[in-house]
Amino acid sequence: MGTTAMSINPLFLRHDLMIELGRLEMAIDAARSRPSDDTVDRLESRCAQISEALNRLPA
Repeated sequence: MGTTAMSINPLFLRHDLMIELGRLEMAIDAARSRPSDDTVDRLESRCAQISEALNRLPA
């Protein structure tokens, strides 16, 4: 297997990150609708990390 086959395709990475961001946003909405501890804060922090990673990917 060559180096090209082993490198990460930015298009696939962007797609995966966008899916994860959507899942986190749904989890945040669900967590806000019930009393919770720091769940929303942790999810929002993870959302910010993923958004930052998306912004650093080449267009």
